[in-house]
Amino acid sequence: MNPDRASAAASDGGAGAADAAVLDAAIQWRIKLQYNSADAHAWQAFDTWLRARPAHAVVWERLQALGARLQRPAADMPPEAVARILRETGAAQGRRARRKVLASLGVLVAGGGVAWRVADTPVAQRLLADVSTARGERRRVTLPDGGTLMLNSDSAVDIDYRGAVRRIALRTGEIYLVSGHDPLSRPLFVETRDGRAQALGTRYRVRQWDDHSEIAVDEGAVALLPRDSGDAPPAATLRAGESAWMMPDGVRAVGPADSRMMDGAAWIEGALSVRDMPLAAFLGELSRYHGAIACDPAVARLRVSGVFQLDDTRKVLALLRQILPVDTREGRQWWGGKVTRVLARS
Repeated sequence: MNPDRASAAASDGGAGAADAAVLDAAIQWRIKLQYNSADAHAWQAFDTWLRARPAHAVVWERLQALGARLQRPAADMPPEAVARILRETGAAQGRRARRKVLASLGVLVAGGGVAWRVADTPVAQRLLADVSTARGERRRVTLPDGGTLMLNSDSAVDIDYRGAVRRIALRTGEIYLVSGHDPLSRPLFVETRDGRAQALGTRYRVRQWDDHSEIAVDEGAVALLPRDSGDAPPAATLRAGESAWMMPDGVRAVGPADSRMMDGAAWIEGALSVRDMPLAAFLGELSRYHGAIACDPAVARLRVSGVFQLDDTRKVLALLRQILPVDTREGRQWWGGKVTRVLARS
C-alpha cells in the first residue's frame, strides 16, 4: 500500500482502524525515505503527509523513538501492521522477497541493535514458514510418510523430508506429531531453538517457550538432544506419559506429561482444560487464541477450573464474568492493537 493511500484508509475507518493505518503509513514512509533513495518529490510528499493530521506527527515521532527503546520486548511490536506490510510484498514474490522486507524492518525497528527484531516475532515466523496457523486457528497436515502433524494456534513449522533425515523445524508455537512409516527408515526429528527431539515410533507434542522447549509423549518414546550437546548421546529419553523441558545446555523437569493445573493436549480437541489455575496464568493461555489480554493484579490469583471451548474465546470471557468477581473491558494499545482487560468487578 502506498503511504498516501494508507492515510486515506485511515480517514475512512473507525478510531482503531485509523490508528493502525497511520502506523502502517509511518512505517512505509520510514522504509521509503531511509532505504529506497527517496528523491525531492518523495520528501515533499512525506512533508505533506506529516502535516496533514496531528496523529501523523505523533505516530512518526513514536516510531522514530523506537530505535532507542531496546529494552521493550518483542511482544510489544504491532504484529498486524507488520503482517500487512509483509503481505504487500506479494505472494508471487515468494519467501525471498518477504525475507528482504523483514531484514529492512529489523533495522528499522531495532535501529541496528540486537535486543529485538521484527524478524524474531511470531508474526514474521509464520509468514516465512512452510506451514503456519493464525491466532485462533488449528491445522492438521498429512506428512509425506503418512504421519500427521497438528499445529496449535499461532504456530509455524518448516518441513523437510528430502534428505537423509526427516526434519520438522518448529519456528514458533506448538505442534502434535504422529509419526508415520518411512520406507527408508530415516530418523525423524523435531527441531526447536533449544535442540532436537527424535521420534522413536511415537505420538508427542512440542511447545516452544521463550526460554525452553516443552516435550510431552503420549505413545512410544522420544530422545532429547539439546543444542549444545554435540555428538553426545541423548540427554534423556522420554516414555509415554512423561514430559520434560529442553534447554540448549540440558534437560530439566522430567515428570508427568500433564501438569497438575492443565491438560496440555486438550487443544487438539479445541479445548482449554485447567484445574485450580491462577487467573493470570489462565488468561496467558487464553491469549494464545484470543489476542492480547491484560490481567489486573488485584484478580491475578483467583483460581479457575473447567473445560473451556476455544472456538469462541469471547464466550470464555463471558463465562469468567459469571463464575468470578471480574469484569472485562476492550481497549487499545498505543499503536492501535486491541487488548482485553480483565479487572476486579467494581
